[in-house]
Amino acid sequence: MKKIVFFGAGNITQSIILGLISSGHNKENILFIDRNRKNRNVLKKLGIKEYTNSHKDKIDLFFLAVKPKDALVAYEEICNSHKKPKVISLVAGVRSKKYFSKSNNVEFIRAMPTTSSRFNKGITASLNISSTLSTYNKAKKIFSKVGMVIELKKEQEMDSFTGLIGSGPAYFFYLLKAYEKRLMKLCNNDSALTAKAMSGLLEGVALSLEDGSSIDDLIERVASKKGTTEAGLKSFKKNKLLSSFDKGISAAVNRSKEIADES
Repeated sequence: MKKIVFFGAGNITQSIILGLISSGHNKENILFIDRNRKNRNVLKKLGIKEYTNSHKDKIDLFFLAVKPKDALVAYEEICNSHKKPKVISLVAGVRSKKYFSKSNNVEFIRAMPTTSSRFNKGITASLNISSTLSTYNKAKKIFSKVGMVIELKKEQEMDSFTGLIGSGPAYFFYLLKAYEKRLMKLCNNDSALTAKAMSGLLEGVALSLEDGSSIDDLIERVASKKGTTEAGLKSFKKNKLLSSFDKGISAAVNRSKEIADES
């Protein structure tokens, strides 16, 4: 059976591989390339082997997962060593025209997965740039094993996805810091109990979203008139919390566009 190779073995690669393994994907068909000793050790402990020249004719898909500054060099390395490779770039900010300026003899896809892929709860944006439908469906199938896939129509939409969804978990973690501080006191500084309480809170929110109700309806279910929830919501509105949060998302989207222009 053909193998897939992750060129770069950092956080996103580790997340995808953990999700693939938990979904039953054969780890023997996953390889990686990375110079970082820490990353290599993590994947070797998972039973993932390093790519060598002996695998050259057994590769189906390359997942490019390096830092933006290293993307074009890594891409050239793949193109120089393989005839018309199938490359899925997971690199934020580097647009397809930059890659094609080095070589366009490639089946090329852009994708942006989230680190929640390790729990099979990932959200991956995908865009077919120049691959066959067969190759594109193979890539989608892999990302579907670790979560859901959102298919984009234009490459510019990657910037919005990166700022909104790709960075999204960090925004929620940041907001949870306020909860953590207060919950720690209620839980007698028991960090494990605090984490369990926050996890339960978020799981309840997630399940509530799945019943098809609107966000406003869900808020109304919790917020009784002149109650504690209403008092908190009024304070949020007074301090323009939503506006501030939206500005943060816009800043992330704009930064993604800047990175694309700089690369």
